[in-house]
Amino acid sequence: MKAELDRVFGLESCGDTPEDRAASSPRRFVRSQSQLSPDRPAATGPRMTARWALKQFGYAALREAVDEGATVISVSLDEPARSLREQRVRLGLTQEQVARASMLTVNDVRRAEQLGAISPVRRLQLLAQTLGLNDEQLGVRPDASADQQLAVRLRTLGSAGHNVRFSPSLVLKLAEAAWTISRQNLLAVELGVVPNILKHFDASDDYYAPVWRRGYDLAERTRTLLNLDPLAPIPSVRELIDQLGIPLIQAAMGAAFAGATVVNGDDRGIVINTEGDNQNVWVRRMTLCHELGHLLWDPPARLRRLHVDRYDDLRTAEAGGGDEVEARANAFAISFLAPREAVIEIVKRGASPTDQVIELMKRFGVGATAAKYHIANVSRNWGAEVDTRHVASNQLPPPDDYWTTNENWTADYFPVAGVPISRRGRFSGLVAIAASRELISTDTAASWLQAAPSALAQQLATIAELTAQDLAV
Repeated sequence: MKAELDRVFGLESCGDTPEDRAASSPRRFVRSQSQLSPDRPAATGPRMTARWALKQFGYAALREAVDEGATVISVSLDEPARSLREQRVRLGLTQEQVARASMLTVNDVRRAEQLGAISPVRRLQLLAQTLGLNDEQLGVRPDASADQQLAVRLRTLGSAGHNVRFSPSLVLKLAEAAWTISRQNLLAVELGVVPNILKHFDASDDYYAPVWRRGYDLAERTRTLLNLDPLAPIPSVRELIDQLGIPLIQAAMGAAFAGATVVNGDDRGIVINTEGDNQNVWVRRMTLCHELGHLLWDPPARLRRLHVDRYDDLRTAEAGGGDEVEARANAFAISFLAPREAVIEIVKRGASPTDQVIELMKRFGVGATAAKYHIANVSRNWGAEVDTRHVASNQLPPPDDYWTTNENWTADYFPVAGVPISRRGRFSGLVAIAASRELISTDTAASWLQAAPSALAQQLATIAELTAQDLAV
């Protein structure tokens, strides 16, 4: 067995198992559309570390690739064309729409979907990412690990008959976000940085009236489970979500949609719109907590693989309207940010309604509308009603630099040009760390961040420090 391991992974590797040998092997493998082979100077496909190739294809494939010069990894002659086409159809998209989102030509997409045709594997993997498929299992497994329920749900929400219709662009952005969410969770597992705290959260189907009280109770319970001060402000919701190991994806979703909670297979994550009302950091904090409430506490039957919130829905929920799912998530969000006992303390001091709203906004980092409704609701149920209806907006402050800095996005700055906004943040940090530790190759990292390998290789440490500072050791 030792001689065989030496042959597959090289004499420089050490250990008694394929996993140990792969982790210490400098050897690289190269993938094409249908084959895996050892790296050679003339190879044009993406290079993979031995460790990552072992995880994706198994030891037998690596051994055959070394012994025979190459091994077939494609599950059938119909793949990956069949998986790409079927996923596009599930999503209700045209070849033109997919080509535009992938920055490819329509002919590129057509050829990728043509049974038996050969395309550059980098192009195929890019299409897989765009469509929410597992790019590395493309061709290796039927459907490339597609979550068919999520795809159908996206198609349904993109159809003309639905009351809240998604544009093809939004369908594609959410499909890609689903890919990023699953890839981030996989990296977290492989790097050993998955927090255990989320195991303590069990979904609650309690939406009984008064539903706002259910949201308040869940907010208090969440603070307790996370060992947060029951009355203190949360300096950065973004940082808290990162620390919980929840993928947070940024996307430009237009002026109507605030955010989404996405379930892709066993993976959950949050998508936050960088446009519209969320450009106000206090509104963004509320949106993030609203989606966090869905992700932590809504049962799968309520989420249905995808839950997307419009700004109008959040405003209705703030005013006490909307369905019970939205009302509970909104009550959770405002009470998680500004606990009711802290609001009662503000009310007890007896300042004017305007001053109470200002204190709540500045102290807890919440927007004007949310602050006004929260004070009115808490005080009414505490027994000392405060009328905030006539608090004038022109008397209320904008967010200061403290909140903007704490919640700042990597949309503001990123050290490598061309990386899409949806791939920045914690995801890029985990990719950089994985490449630095040679879990994955620079080619793999570049594919996932859609960057030039040479430019990315020079900035791995900077990216890790910027987006995953707590892990960048």
